[in-house]
Amino acid sequence: MNKDLKFQIALTFCKGLGHVYNKQLILSLASAENVWKEKLSTIHELTKIPKKNLQNIGQNELLDLAEKEIEICLKKKIKITSYFDDDYPQLLKQCDDAPLILYHKGNIDFSSKINVAIVGSRKMTNYGGQFIQDLITDLEGSPITIVSGLAYGCDIQAHRMAIDFGLPTWAVLAHHLDKIYPAAHKKDVEKMMDLGGIISEYNSINTVLPENFLQRNRIIAGLSQVTILVESSYSGGALVTAKFANDYNREVLALPGKISDEMSKGNNHLIKTHQAYLIENAKDLMYYLDLSFDEKKSTVQTSLFVDLSAEEQQLVEIIKHQNKIHIDDLAHQSNQFTYQLLPILLELELKQIVKPLPGKFFELY
Repeated sequence: MNKDLKFQIALTFCKGLGHVYNKQLILSLASAENVWKEKLSTIHELTKIPKKNLQNIGQNELLDLAEKEIEICLKKKIKITSYFDDDYPQLLKQCDDAPLILYHKGNIDFSSKINVAIVGSRKMTNYGGQFIQDLITDLEGSPITIVSGLAYGCDIQAHRMAIDFGLPTWAVLAHHLDKIYPAAHKKDVEKMMDLGGIISEYNSINTVLPENFLQRNRIIAGLSQVTILVESSYSGGALVTAKFANDYNREVLALPGKISDEMSKGNNHLIKTHQAYLIENAKDLMYYLDLSFDEKKSTVQTSLFVDLSAEEQQLVEIIKHQNKIHIDDLAHQSNQFTYQLLPILLELELKQIVKPLPGKFFELY
């Protein structure tokens, strides 16, 4: 186990610190243990984080709570992954507000290459339920992991269909993993353990708050290359997941519906305002993921391009060796954030060196 883990968990117990500050502290002082043992005045000078936000750092009782948390997780067979661990999900790591600590249980492979979030209203209609069933039926045998939130309606339908058709599925919860909510879905969770499992950022002393359910939606979106909105009213919580996905520069696909249907109004609005692409079936998803793309790639002699900057040359070399690559993988391999890559990729596109593909994939001309 990561020897710094106890101190990292202790930081998550500190009031006034959040996801961004916690990671900033550890990066600035090289480890959470160094943060915990350093003078608050020194920490403030190094990080410029307000002193009022640092007051809980170093308190022994919080370190004791962290040790107890680790014991609880060992007893409950809950795994703990830190943002600074090699096996932390790379897609989520691209998000500024990614949690410092992830708790997870089951057989979850965070190196999964293609994750698709399926979200929607708790008041799922027959139309939405049939779409999810048809979609996942057609995805049987594909290398896709289904991500959702275990809620009533569209979420649990997505999990159940994934289990039925042998697709890995992950449920992101808004509370600690020592309980399942809704309790009616406990048997579903048991079934998903072999090919997936449950995930949360919340420890055992966190109070279950209504806002947790909206905040966990950022993890659903952050884990996924694509978010599919099945059904939502204008004010549906699933729209929050779609917003997070757009903020993270991930694809959002929305199922269209009748303009008179309440559960389609949110979807239609996203499509109308160009915040989501329209999806009708699995073929549309496969197109955006470029899973069926088998066209022969042309060979580019990058050495002929003498006017490439060092940053441009780095991206070209990565794409050249991968043939086709998703922007999140490109960001990981180049050790940059996606927003930093966008202007470089645009310049390479204008030079007709890099060609964008559906689903935020790129290849060389």
